[in-house]
Amino acid sequence: MNAIKAFLLFTEAIITSAYVKIILKFLPFRIALKRLGSPVSKNNEIVFLTDEDLVVIKKIQHAVRRCNKYSFWQTECYTQALTGKILLQRRHIKSVVHIGFKKNATSKYEGHAWLTVGDIYVTGNNGVLHTYYENGAFL
Repeated sequence: MNAIKAFLLFTEAIITSAYVKIILKFLPFRIALKRLGSPVSKNNEIVFLTDEDLVVIKKIQHAVRRCNKYSFWQTECYTQALTGKILLQRRHIKSVVHIGFKKNATSKYEGHAWLTVGDIYVTGNNGVLHTYYENGAFL
């Protein structure tokens, strides 16, 4: 039964990722920005998670990773963060999308997006988040 639930969550992640990708590709960014949620100044909100919530978050992490691996389209960090946020919203778990930038060696800016629930990184924890200057966070 768990394999069926995992497959259904993976399918939901694929469909949601396609939806996010279409919005990002064909609609103006201001419309996509509305999907992020409301801006927050800092992620100091204390989040109380049940053991059940933690299990759901882990399953969504896994589903988004699998979606990234098996989808026919490229799922950048921003697409993954929005996909994870939508999946968590459907399960009534609050999450924060973070947008950050840094200058690379050629003085060009690189952007990155990641998703957190409290102190838990759901997507985008590439191990070098400390090098990004967080430009915005959306609840």
